[in-house]
Amino acid sequence: MPSRRSHTKSRKGCLECKRRHVKCDEELPKCTLCKRRKLECSYPPDPDNPDSPSTMDGSKAGARTPGSDRSMPTRMVEMRLWHQFLTSTYLTLSRDGLSAYHLSITIPQMAIAHPYLLESILALTALHLASVETGNCQTWLEAAMRYQSQACAGLSKVIPEITQDQYGPAFVASVFIMLYAQGFPVISPDSSAVDGLEKVMEVRRLISGCAMLFEKITELGIEGELEGWLSSPDTEEILESRPQNGYAPVEDTEKLFDLHKKIMSSLDQLGSTIEADTSPNRTMFKSTWQFLHQAIVPWPKIGGHGGVIAWPLFISDRFISLVRGGDWLARILFLHYASAMRLMCNRWYVRDWGRRLVLAIIQPLEEIPAMWIDTISWMKGDTDTKQTALPVR
Repeated sequence: MPSRRSHTKSRKGCLECKRRHVKCDEELPKCTLCKRRKLECSYPPDPDNPDSPSTMDGSKAGARTPGSDRSMPTRMVEMRLWHQFLTSTYLTLSRDGLSAYHLSITIPQMAIAHPYLLESILALTALHLASVETGNCQTWLEAAMRYQSQACAGLSKVIPEITQDQYGPAFVASVFIMLYAQGFPVISPDSSAVDGLEKVMEVRRLISGCAMLFEKITELGIEGELEGWLSSPDTEEILESRPQNGYAPVEDTEKLFDLHKKIMSSLDQLGSTIEADTSPNRTMFKSTWQFLHQAIVPWPKIGGHGGVIAWPLFISDRFISLVRGGDWLARILFLHYASAMRLMCNRWYVRDWGRRLVLAIIQPLEEIPAMWIDTISWMKGDTDTKQTALPVR
């Protein structure tokens, strides 16, 4: 059996290997791993080669019809996704503070002229459908991965020589790509194999890209059609306890407010501990704590810095290294962020992500310093230990 090292680096691996997060040897018509496992093997279309088999063959480029072994042609899949976006997905995003007018009118018009933006919309919408149509989840996840790959490839070609007319579409696409990255491990049934901390870092990198493009748009004064699209500080999270889009929220409103009080009380105590810290990392811990405090205080309003979901933008590589290395102040700070993400559980692309991050950090712990026992205790007590934790390596 060939070793993993014998595989060349997979750039255009099959959808099944991408889903499993393993390297693909890209053999045709089936890769070695799919042959060995007797799985259906299909490849995403090659955007640089319109005549590639996966582009020309509707059975590979399309998605299976629910309850059927037949596949829909690509055009029908995209019509289905486009309809879903304009009737449902955009509404879920507007409830998160983005302008419904821009999402339903301006951005679709923009996408017609910028394929990578269109593909980012289709990717996020396919992910939304995967969360709604649970019986057909895998089919829509495969479509989501395909369009996300195309959107990232298209955007990466634009960025190096970006022009003023591309900043707006590139910024919107980067936001959708970031939301997809946040949502995929929540929706995917294989998310237990995901490194939770690495996924946070991926979202951090993508948020940084969004911020860079937005700063450039503001600097050049070219908001144009996107003026007023981003959320205002007064936008509030959805707190209804009734099911949303086929998904029953993890917490009801009363529990969410109670959780917010616990987080703020614990975070204030942590601030005092950081003030008394004498290590060389004190200044970094203090600024990291301040950004987290600013993100959580306004809840249920999102606030002026993007809320809890944007907090990774303000953390340093050094901080992440300390979390990975087991530094307790860094670990406890990160646990407060993970707990705060639970306040956003009614967003379909967040769901129980915060709960699982908390468990990913707490469950492997063997010895807990006495000063942190109470903090760990309430965080662990507020989580459902039956949930699958994500590994934090």
